[in-house]
Amino acid sequence: MIHADVAGADHLDRSDRHESGGATDTVTPMRRRPLLALLPLALLLPACSGGEEAAAPADAKPADVMRIAQERFEQAGGVHIELSSSGLPQGQDGVSKASGDGSVDAKKPAFSGEVTGVIDGTAATVEIIAVGAKTWMSFFSADFNPVDMGDLGAPNPAEFFRTGSGVGQVVAESTGVTAGDRTRDGDVVLQSYTGSVPAKPVQDLFLLGEDADTFEVTYGIEPGSGELRTAEITGEFYAGETTTYTVDLSEYGKDVTVEPPA
Repeated sequence: MIHADVAGADHLDRSDRHESGGATDTVTPMRRRPLLALLPLALLLPACSGGEEAAAPADAKPADVMRIAQERFEQAGGVHIELSSSGLPQGQDGVSKASGDGSVDAKKPAFSGEVTGVIDGTAATVEIIAVGAKTWMSFFSADFNPVDMGDLGAPNPAEFFRTGSGVGQVVAESTGVTAGDRTRDGDVVLQSYTGSVPAKPVQDLFLLGEDADTFEVTYGIEPGSGELRTAEITGEFYAGETTTYTVDLSEYGKDVTVEPPA
């Protein structure tokens, strides 16, 4: 494309002449060069026009960064999630980690993957399919059977991906957020932000922390895209104990289709 533009400009320089009164007048090419220079910019404009806001600039207010991070997550369509924990009370029923893909949606969020935790005092890793409010579990069997995650002391993983009340809502309700250092997460450099969040959105998401008033949060935002990549939530998930759950997000926009088991 660069060679073609230059060639076109040279052609205009040489040939854009006309005769007037027997003399040859040269039309200066400078009138056309600015138009040619604008072509690459014009070609780039559609990439920024689809209603999606650009990532926040480096000097953006933390509140704006949080707003954009929420929008990025809730508009992702599909995303990969890794959930881990530290400081879990010994023998306490609940989820310790999870790995899978989620479909972000307001009406029917969905999840498919593995969940590890303690069930009735026994550690186990199970396959979970969750679509909306319904969940199915495969445990020591190839079949998926309906299960109420609340009865197991565990959250419905699909709820992490529900627009308006999932991970995005925890980000949206964060307060006192300040920027910290930049850190490397594998090949990605993240800008860290710390703050706190009222207990309710965390309680609604994890079905834990009923004795807590607030939770401390640390976010890792990818500056170029504005995407939330990590979220550490720390507080009294279990009475008298300080526990941290870490949510790692990647593969924004991936094609995720989760269907109820046959």
